[in-house]
Amino acid sequence: MNFSIKKIIVITLVVISIIAALLGCDSDSGSEPDMEFHKKNQLTTIYKYGISPLNTDFVKETTTLVETIKRFQNDATLVNLQAAQKQWKAIQKVWKQLELYDLGNIASSFISFEINRWPSDIQRIDTNIKGTQVLSTAFITSLGSSSKGISGIEYLLFSNIENTSVLDMYTTDTYASRRMEYLLALSEDLQTKSIALQALWQTHGDGFTTALENGISGSQNLVVNAMVALIEEVILTKLGKPLGDSNGGTVDTQLLEAYYSEFSKEILQQHLIALQMCYTGNFGQNTEQEGFDDILELIGSKDVADKLIEQFSVCQSAIDAIQGSLQEEIISKPAAVVALKNSFRDLLVLIKIDMANRLGTTITFNDNDGD
Repeated sequence: MNFSIKKIIVITLVVISIIAALLGCDSDSGSEPDMEFHKKNQLTTIYKYGISPLNTDFVKETTTLVETIKRFQNDATLVNLQAAQKQWKAIQKVWKQLELYDLGNIASSFISFEINRWPSDIQRIDTNIKGTQVLSTAFITSLGSSSKGISGIEYLLFSNIENTSVLDMYTTDTYASRRMEYLLALSEDLQTKSIALQALWQTHGDGFTTALENGISGSQNLVVNAMVALIEEVILTKLGKPLGDSNGGTVDTQLLEAYYSEFSKEILQQHLIALQMCYTGNFGQNTEQEGFDDILELIGSKDVADKLIEQFSVCQSAIDAIQGSLQEEIISKPAAVVALKNSFRDLLVLIKIDMANRLGTTITFNDNDGD
């Protein structure tokens, strides 16, 4: 083989190598720079269209609650009591979506405990009402989280199945005046905490959307772990304990979250809505819908993406199958509640194992582990 032929062969091989490399770059949609671009879009979508609007709504609803309770204080009628109860439910619908995003710097602040520590210490609440302490802002601030917040307000507004009996506690009871003062003070403290939470997110929002690294400090990793923790809480605590999973099978409806208000099913609905919107990136008011499903398709895991979409529908169907309140159904048709719990368990497997493995997520230990 002469020198010219060798030279042609070498040049040809070099050209082929360059073309192959270029084609490889074009087809490698999961390359590191490309993944960072999509991850940035996904996190921006979550913050801009999910977290930020929820914080705005939460401040708005807590402010309205304060106004509603002040009207109730000035005119303690059944109508005004019912208005306060309705507004409490409006707050829960927002909070139970926002609760998903208790992560990173927000979780480290422990502000969520101040906003909603469940279950409430009702004995301590009653002791505070019957005490002699001035129910000032400083006193409320000094209280443990289980004596205030959303759950504490629920107890004060729904402490009896008969609203006429609840109203009596604010009108004719020996401690009626202090009970009203305590209720108003808790609502004002909740409003203050909602404003503080919004400020925290405004401070840390940019950090959330730019933490693109893999590993436990990356925002995508934090979000996946938050989804896992919430679903585990639903399975083990919000459904499992009332069903008797941890006490030999004895059903106990008083272990349901929002037992007094019979709002347990609606809370689970809001959790599911938050989880699904976070997964798809479809928050209703945006066109920049970059979600986990898009990331999974990007890395060639459309099978997992589709299974998750299907499982969200299964969970929704299981909630829809609960005809009355969760309190009623767990007694009369426990099988339907078990089916609901199992639907969330299947969702957990898909997120904690299938999706997490495909994304390279590090699942960290949380208090609900043990499923």
